[in-house]
Amino acid sequence: MVFSWLKNRRREKLLADPFPEAWLPVLENNVPQYRRLPPDDQRQLCDLVRLMIAEKNWEGCGGLVLTDEIKVTIAGLACLLILHRDLDDYGLFSILVYPSAYMAAESEFPLLAPREVGAREGESWSGGALVLNWAEITENLQEQQGQNLVLHEFAHQLDYSDREANGVPQVECGQFSRWQQVIADEYRQLVAAAREGRPTLLDHYGASNEAEFFAVATECFFERPQEMWQQHETLYQLLSDYYRQDPATWRQ
Repeated sequence: MVFSWLKNRRREKLLADPFPEAWLPVLENNVPQYRRLPPDDQRQLCDLVRLMIAEKNWEGCGGLVLTDEIKVTIAGLACLLILHRDLDDYGLFSILVYPSAYMAAESEFPLLAPREVGAREGESWSGGALVLNWAEITENLQEQQGQNLVLHEFAHQLDYSDREANGVPQVECGQFSRWQQVIADEYRQLVAAAREGRPTLLDHYGASNEAEFFAVATECFFERPQEMWQQHETLYQLLSDYYRQDPATWRQ
């Protein structure tokens, strides 16, 4: 209880200062959704960005020098997911950023030798760490094709909120069965389309497993909301209830 009180006091003190003037153009240019948000949501997003940058451990890896632009861009996109929720919904401590795709070792058991080494675009771990690469983030922003590495990896963090990466984050009591059914049905449809090579609004990468499906669906929800509402209305409504947002109605 004392810790919570101290945390809230610290946050109130931080938010009492004006939003850094140099950060606003970064949000406007690098977070396309920011320009479409209602004014109240814009202010809330700015507050969350400041808290995330102040409270999380940020590290530049592979020679990358972290700048305010990098941190504000990543925090701005990540905080879209918790705009009407709480920063503490992200149970992570460290955000690591590489300049581009990086090599990482994979081991089935941490105490054993790595099983394989391969190039990675980003990773999200339940233990409190998240890894991104800046080149992929900037490419996503330039292309705007519905794919967004930041949204994807931070969606995994929300999926871990119930301590299990299964495509169903921690949801309100009574909603778990609904989530299981909708995710399972939509996932099966995407798997079938991927096997047949049919183009879909949702990235075929989401057919890898239910956890990746949730991350891919989250990308689409925030990047191409109107199309998702038209083609996957049930899934869109499920995500809208969870994120407490309706991006299909945001101003164009």
